[in-house]
Amino acid sequence: MFVPWRSKPLELGNNLSAGIIVAFLIIPQAIGYGLLANVPANIALAAATLPLIAYALFGGSRSMAVGPVAIVSLMVAEATTDMSANEIALSVPLLALMVGTILLTIRFLSLGKLVNFIGHPVIQGFTSAAAVLIIFKQLELMLGLPSDVFNVNTWHLPSLLLSTLSLISLIIVKGFMPSPLNKLGPLMVLLAGMIIALNLPNLKIETIGYHATGDIFTLFSPWNQDTNALSNTLLTLLPSAVIISVLVFLESTSVAKVVAKKHDERISPNQELMGLGSANIIAGFSGAFPVAGGFGRTMVNEEAGSTSPLAGVFTALFVLLFINFIPESINYMMKPVLGAIIAMAVWSLIDLSPLYSHWKIHPQDNAIWLASFLGVFILGVESGIMIGVGLSIAFLLRNAAHPHIAIIGRIPNTSHFRNVRRHKVETHPHVLAIRIDEGLTFANAENIEDFIARAIFDHPKTRHLLLVFSAVNQIDSDGLERLESIIRRQKKEGILTHLAEVKGPIMDKLQHLHLEKLLAPGQIYMSTHEAFEALENQNDNEHKS
Repeated sequence: MFVPWRSKPLELGNNLSAGIIVAFLIIPQAIGYGLLANVPANIALAAATLPLIAYALFGGSRSMAVGPVAIVSLMVAEATTDMSANEIALSVPLLALMVGTILLTIRFLSLGKLVNFIGHPVIQGFTSAAAVLIIFKQLELMLGLPSDVFNVNTWHLPSLLLSTLSLISLIIVKGFMPSPLNKLGPLMVLLAGMIIALNLPNLKIETIGYHATGDIFTLFSPWNQDTNALSNTLLTLLPSAVIISVLVFLESTSVAKVVAKKHDERISPNQELMGLGSANIIAGFSGAFPVAGGFGRTMVNEEAGSTSPLAGVFTALFVLLFINFIPESINYMMKPVLGAIIAMAVWSLIDLSPLYSHWKIHPQDNAIWLASFLGVFILGVESGIMIGVGLSIAFLLRNAAHPHIAIIGRIPNTSHFRNVRRHKVETHPHVLAIRIDEGLTFANAENIEDFIARAIFDHPKTRHLLLVFSAVNQIDSDGLERLESIIRRQKKEGILTHLAEVKGPIMDKLQHLHLEKLLAPGQIYMSTHEAFEALENQNDNEHKS
């Protein structure tokens, strides 16, 4: 847990300046993400206050900036689609509470590693597709449209001009101004848009129009809700809450790892689960939507000099000052400008480079990436993720059922053995050495047995079958039965089976077969080299006699 009074004076100064800079960035982003999530500005800004303090108390990353993020906002919008305003008012904070509860449950049950079943191709494809969807949604704001983006006659030209100028300004500020001023582009264009709204009302550019009061928080108490409505809403939101929880954890820990690596530190997934879970619980009780660690704001926080989570506390306090003393300014924040800010923020999330790298390294990952991308883009966020995860599991099972198995031979003048298809090696016509590069389990035992049968058929002179177990780390009852079947079948064919490099835990299980009696006169060897030499000599002696 972070203890603020242990900070040195210099660290307090650095964290204060970093916190203020991030606050200038998070205010326009939060309101923009609120539009994306279809929630009022007060709910969006609430997500940029107390949850940050909760993470500072319980989180582990020194510089991660927690708050509203684009992907989660999109998922909140999808989870509350077709709901009335009253239903959204119940669902949004309830969703944050559910996410926080799930994250804390994962923490206390030590189940954090389960999220590893969602591979990077799924996340990469999902993130790119979600970013494209978010940008399309911003076009409605940037063009001043009620709905139809593709009908040019409905475009509002002042909105189009303002959003275009905002994008150009953001690009110029980001690319040409020195750090940390280049991080203030969103604030600059937002202020410029507000000046236009105040001085040129005849342009009829749409503003937020939220008549804010000093009471930004709508405290949420699930115990005061109608029981039937609450239970129905819980069931409706549960799938979305689970997926959002996983994404919050994955995205946030990825960001935390980047910061930790920069400082040669390590992060604790359990600590992150504690911090993120607490932040979302507080978000729910303060009426906000779910929060996560944002990559862009974290990098700004880091570059601005943040050295501890105290910077997040200063950010939250600065946002609280803003919403309590100048909330009326929200009325003049222009939607085309906010649309440009969000589009610019998520543009960097679109990454097509994995398609090229996956194609060269592992084509299956390409299929998973494309399935996730197209699934999200066509069917929606939840369906896209489920398709990607389902395809990942299908490939995992397929790969488990078809392990790599190699016929090996000895590299001349060495004691090393390699795949006959990859290296020039020495083999013996009467000795067939096969290396199994996976455990023997119910999923692959039949395929391993089939491979051995085909290999022996292709090598009709085989008298000794040497199975190299150097990579066999597990064996189940199906694997034991198949191994026994292989040994007995080959013995009937006049072929002796031998084992080499069997690990201790595997040998313990093999004893249940009464292995030495089953193999006899076959043997178990400590190394492949020892086995190969012994079998060569034995075979040569048999032929001499």
